[in-house]
Amino acid sequence: MQRARRDQIVEAAIKALAEHGVRATFANIVAAGGLSSPGLISYHFRDRVELLEAVLEHVGSLRADATQRALAMIDPADHGAKLVAVLTADLEPLTSQPTLFGAVVEAFHELRSADGRLRHLGDDEVGKMATIRAVLQDGQDAGAFDRSFDASMTARILDGAKTQFLASFARRPDLDVDAFASTLLEMADAVARPRTPRNSGMGES
Repeated sequence: MQRARRDQIVEAAIKALAEHGVRATFANIVAAGGLSSPGLISYHFRDRVELLEAVLEHVGSLRADATQRALAMIDPADHGAKLVAVLTADLEPLTSQPTLFGAVVEAFHELRSADGRLRHLGDDEVGKMATIRAVLQDGQDAGAFDRSFDASMTARILDGAKTQFLASFARRPDLDVDAFASTLLEMADAVARPRTPRNSGMGES
């Protein structure tokens, strides 16, 4: 019951953040979730910061779970299919519920350290970007992908493109997700596709 109530509050916070942004109050959250009172939020979360952290954790778990489910259905030796999965599987939870990413954007920018820096700025290094990098590196090691590109930099660029699109999608749910996913995969393929060695022409008559 405790866990279910916390989840209900987090889902209400997501709705309120998506609608009101950083101005969202406990009263907005109560209204969004049909909760009995703001005191219910205070009972389950020490303060607003803990609630915002829970919002980020919740959405991050949805994305990670979607990716892991997709990877579990793929032959580990099929590096191309694994790359498709890590680039597109986690789009579904966010595009089917646009409020999720809108809430993440608001929570991300509100959670700052004492000196004003964004607290979660480097989280992609140990999260979804690291997953993309690992798939790219595994493909290179197996000879399935071209060995000349930088796996870390390529992962950052591909993940950055996803983040930028989702930030736009949170405000413009009419954007074509399938077209974006197709373009992203074309970009990844253009970088990762094994190169055919050029014939230097030496020794030819």
